[in-house]
Amino acid sequence: MRFFLFLLTVFCCNSMTTQEKALTCDLQDPAQRLSCGDGLITVQSVGVSHRESEVCVDGVPSDRLGVQLCSSTPVLNIIRKRCNGHYRCRVPMDLCHAAKPCLTRCVWMETTYTCKSGRVHYVCQRRRAVLHCGDQVIKVLMANYGRTSKRVCWYRAPRSHPPNTSCRLSNTLQVMADRCDGKHVCSVRASNQIFSNPCPGTKKYLKYSYTCVDPAGNSDN
Repeated sequence: MRFFLFLLTVFCCNSMTTQEKALTCDLQDPAQRLSCGDGLITVQSVGVSHRESEVCVDGVPSDRLGVQLCSSTPVLNIIRKRCNGHYRCRVPMDLCHAAKPCLTRCVWMETTYTCKSGRVHYVCQRRRAVLHCGDQVIKVLMANYGRTSKRVCWYRAPRSHPPNTSCRLSNTLQVMADRCDGKHVCSVRASNQIFSNPCPGTKKYLKYSYTCVDPAGNSDN
Protein backbone atom coordinates (compact mmCIF):
# COMPACT_ATOMS: atom_id res chain seq x y z
CA MET A 1 0.00 0.00 0.00
CA ARG A 2 1.41 3.36 -1.01
CA PHE A 3 0.45 6.54 0.67
CA PHE A 4 1.97 9.93 1.14
CA LEU A 5 1.66 12.22 4.09
CA PHE A 6 2.13 15.83 3.15
CA LEU A 7 1.96 19.23 4.82
CA LEU A 8 -0.40 19.43 7.77
CA THR A 9 -1.66 22.69 9.20
CA VAL A 10 -3.04 21.89 12.62
CA PHE A 11 -5.42 23.83 14.78
CA CYS A 12 -5.04 22.64 18.34
CA CYS A 13 -7.63 24.34 20.47
CA ASN A 14 -9.09 21.70 22.78
CA SER A 15 -6.99 21.48 25.95
CA MET A 16 -8.91 18.58 27.55
CA THR A 17 -6.68 16.66 29.97
CA THR A 18 -7.25 13.48 31.97
CA GLN A 19 -5.12 12.08 34.80
CA GLU A 20 -3.97 8.44 34.71
CA LYS A 21 -1.82 6.05 36.78
CA ALA A 22 -0.06 2.81 35.91
CA LEU A 23 1.40 0.45 38.53
CA THR A 24 3.58 -2.45 37.39
CA CYS A 25 4.80 -5.29 39.62
CA ASP A 26 8.05 -6.75 38.33
CA LEU A 27 7.22 -10.36 39.25
CA GLN A 28 3.92 -10.19 37.35
CA ASP A 29 4.67 -8.10 34.26
CA PRO A 30 7.99 -7.53 32.45
CA ALA A 31 6.87 -4.13 31.16
CA GLN A 32 4.72 -1.14 32.03
CA ARG A 33 2.21 0.07 29.45
CA LEU A 34 0.85 3.59 29.22
CA SER A 35 -2.08 4.42 26.96
CA CYS A 36 -4.09 7.54 26.15
CA GLY A 37 -6.36 6.31 23.36
CA ASP A 38 -6.61 9.26 20.96
CA GLY A 39 -4.73 11.58 23.36
CA LEU A 40 -1.03 12.22 23.96
CA ILE A 41 0.93 10.99 26.97
CA THR A 42 2.66 13.51 29.23
CA VAL A 43 4.47 11.82 32.12
CA GLN A 44 4.22 13.72 35.40
CA SER A 45 6.00 11.57 38.01
CA VAL A 46 7.22 8.08 38.79
CA GLY A 47 7.64 6.15 42.04
CA VAL A 48 9.78 3.03 42.29
CA SER A 49 10.90 0.64 45.00
CA HIS A 50 14.13 -1.35 45.07
CA ARG A 51 13.44 -3.26 48.29
CA GLU A 52 12.53 -6.94 48.09
CA SER A 53 10.41 -6.46 51.22
CA GLU A 54 8.25 -3.93 49.34
CA VAL A 55 7.31 -6.23 46.47
CA CYS A 56 3.74 -5.77 45.24
CA VAL A 57 1.20 -8.55 44.85
CA ASP A 58 -1.82 -8.48 42.53
CA GLY A 59 -1.16 -4.85 41.66
CA VAL A 60 -0.96 -3.67 45.27
CA PRO A 61 2.37 -2.54 46.80
CA SER A 62 3.30 -3.20 50.40
CA ASP A 63 1.77 -0.75 52.88
CA ARG A 64 5.12 -0.56 54.70
CA LEU A 65 7.39 1.55 52.54
CA GLY A 66 10.79 2.70 53.70
CA VAL A 67 12.71 5.77 52.60
CA GLN A 68 13.50 5.52 48.90
CA LEU A 69 16.91 3.89 48.39
CA CYS A 70 17.95 6.21 45.57
CA SER A 71 16.60 8.87 43.23
CA SER A 72 13.86 7.91 40.76
CA THR A 73 14.78 10.85 38.50
CA PRO A 74 16.77 8.69 36.02
CA VAL A 75 13.77 6.36 35.65
CA LEU A 76 11.47 9.38 35.19
CA ASN A 77 13.71 10.72 32.42
CA ILE A 78 13.71 7.33 30.67
CA ILE A 79 9.91 7.09 30.73
CA ARG A 80 9.45 10.67 29.53
CA LYS A 81 11.82 10.11 26.62
CA ARG A 82 10.04 6.90 25.56
CA CYS A 83 6.45 7.96 26.17
CA ASN A 84 5.84 11.71 26.02
CA GLY A 85 3.84 12.73 22.99
CA HIS A 86 2.81 9.19 21.99
CA TYR A 87 -0.65 7.62 22.06
CA ARG A 88 0.72 4.60 23.89
CA CYS A 89 4.07 3.21 24.93
CA ARG A 90 5.75 0.24 26.58
CA VAL A 91 8.53 0.59 29.17
CA PRO A 92 10.39 -2.67 29.97
CA MET A 93 11.06 -3.11 33.67
CA ASP A 94 14.67 -3.88 32.68
CA LEU A 95 15.10 -0.15 32.01
CA CYS A 96 14.14 0.55 35.61
CA HIS A 97 16.53 -2.12 36.91
CA ALA A 98 19.42 -0.70 34.88
CA ALA A 99 18.87 3.00 35.63
CA LYS A 100 21.97 4.57 37.16
CA PRO A 101 22.92 5.11 39.95
CA CYS A 102 20.69 2.38 41.47
CA LEU A 103 21.35 -0.56 39.14
CA THR A 104 19.24 -2.81 41.35
CA ARG A 105 15.95 -4.56 40.71
CA CYS A 106 12.80 -2.44 40.78
CA VAL A 107 10.14 -4.50 42.53
CA TRP A 108 7.44 -2.09 41.34
CA MET A 109 7.09 1.08 39.32
CA GLU A 110 4.14 3.49 39.41
CA THR A 111 3.81 6.22 36.79
CA THR A 112 1.44 9.17 36.93
CA TYR A 113 0.68 10.75 33.57
CA THR A 114 -1.86 12.93 31.83
CA CYS A 115 -3.60 12.41 28.52
CA LYS A 116 -3.68 15.64 26.54
CA SER A 117 -5.62 16.39 23.40
CA GLY A 118 -3.48 16.33 20.28
CA ARG A 119 -2.21 13.98 17.61
CA VAL A 120 0.96 12.59 16.08
CA HIS A 121 1.89 14.20 12.75
CA TYR A 122 4.17 13.25 9.86
CA VAL A 123 5.76 15.60 7.32
CA CYS A 124 7.81 14.23 4.44
CA GLN A 125 11.35 15.49 3.83
CA ARG A 126 11.54 18.93 2.17
CA ARG A 127 7.98 19.79 3.16
CA ARG A 128 6.97 22.07 5.97
CA ALA A 129 5.23 21.44 9.29
CA VAL A 130 2.96 24.18 10.59
CA LEU A 131 1.98 24.13 14.27
CA HIS A 132 -0.88 26.38 15.31
CA CYS A 133 -2.40 27.00 18.74
CA GLY A 134 -4.63 30.05 18.36
CA ASP A 135 -4.77 32.00 21.63
CA GLN A 136 -2.69 29.37 23.40
CA VAL A 137 0.97 28.54 22.82
CA ILE A 138 2.82 25.50 21.51
CA LYS A 139 4.56 22.86 23.62
CA VAL A 140 6.28 20.16 21.58
CA LEU A 141 6.03 16.76 23.25
CA MET A 142 7.83 14.40 20.87
CA ALA A 143 9.80 14.65 17.64
CA ASN A 144 12.06 12.59 15.40
CA TYR A 145 13.62 13.42 12.06
CA GLY A 146 14.57 10.20 10.32
CA ARG A 147 12.68 7.06 9.36
CA THR A 148 11.23 4.22 11.43
CA SER A 149 8.61 2.99 8.94
CA LYS A 150 8.68 1.88 5.30
CA ARG A 151 5.11 3.00 4.67
CA VAL A 152 5.16 6.59 5.98
CA CYS A 153 6.24 8.96 3.19
CA TRP A 154 6.78 5.92 0.98
CA TYR A 155 9.25 6.11 -1.89
CA ARG A 156 10.73 3.66 -4.37
CA ALA A 157 14.19 2.91 -3.04
CA PRO A 158 16.86 1.13 -5.09
CA ARG A 159 17.47 -2.49 -4.11
CA SER A 160 21.09 -1.65 -3.45
CA HIS A 161 20.09 0.90 -0.82
CA PRO A 162 16.85 0.00 0.99
CA PRO A 163 15.42 2.55 3.44
CA ASN A 164 17.02 2.64 6.87
CA THR A 165 14.05 2.17 9.23
CA SER A 166 16.14 2.54 12.39
CA CYS A 167 16.95 6.16 11.64
CA ARG A 168 16.61 8.48 14.63
CA LEU A 169 18.05 11.90 15.38
CA SER A 170 18.36 12.30 19.13
CA ASN A 171 18.23 16.11 19.23
CA THR A 172 15.11 16.50 17.05
CA LEU A 173 12.92 17.32 20.04
CA GLN A 174 15.34 20.00 21.23
CA VAL A 175 15.47 21.60 17.78
CA MET A 176 11.66 21.65 17.54
CA ALA A 177 11.26 22.97 21.10
CA ASP A 178 13.80 25.75 20.52
CA ARG A 179 11.94 26.85 17.40
CA CYS A 180 8.34 26.43 18.50
CA ASP A 181 7.75 26.25 22.27
CA GLY A 182 5.92 29.29 23.60
CA LYS A 183 4.80 30.51 20.18
CA HIS A 184 1.25 30.75 18.86
CA VAL A 185 2.29 29.66 15.35
CA CYS A 186 5.43 27.89 14.19
CA SER A 187 6.67 26.63 10.84
CA VAL A 188 9.53 24.11 10.51
CA ARG A 189 10.89 22.63 7.29
CA ALA A 190 11.70 18.90 7.41
CA SER A 191 15.18 19.12 5.96
CA ASN A 192 18.80 18.16 6.56
CA GLN A 193 19.66 21.84 6.77
CA ILE A 194 17.47 22.20 9.86
CA PHE A 195 18.07 18.85 11.57
CA SER A 196 21.28 17.42 9.96
CA ASN A 197 21.37 14.05 8.16
CA PRO A 198 21.10 11.02 10.48
CA CYS A 199 20.94 8.44 7.65
CA PRO A 200 22.47 9.44 4.29
CA GLY A 201 20.80 7.81 1.31
CA THR A 202 17.44 7.36 3.03
CA LYS A 203 14.54 9.74 2.46
CA LYS A 204 13.39 10.96 5.84
CA TYR A 205 10.31 12.47 7.46
CA LEU A 206 9.57 14.54 10.52
CA LYS A 207 7.38 12.83 13.11
CA TYR A 208 6.17 15.06 15.93
CA SER A 209 3.38 15.81 18.37
CA TYR A 210 2.51 18.84 20.43
CA THR A 211 -0.15 20.27 22.65
CA CYS A 212 -1.48 23.76 23.23
CA VAL A 213 -1.11 25.32 26.67
CA ASP A 214 -1.86 28.62 28.33
CA PRO A 215 0.94 31.16 27.80
CA ALA A 216 1.66 31.40 31.53
CA GLY A 217 1.95 27.64 32.06
CA ASN A 218 3.77 26.17 29.08
CA SER A 219 6.16 23.87 30.98
CA ASP A 220 4.31 20.90 32.43
CA ASN A 221 7.38 18.70 32.92
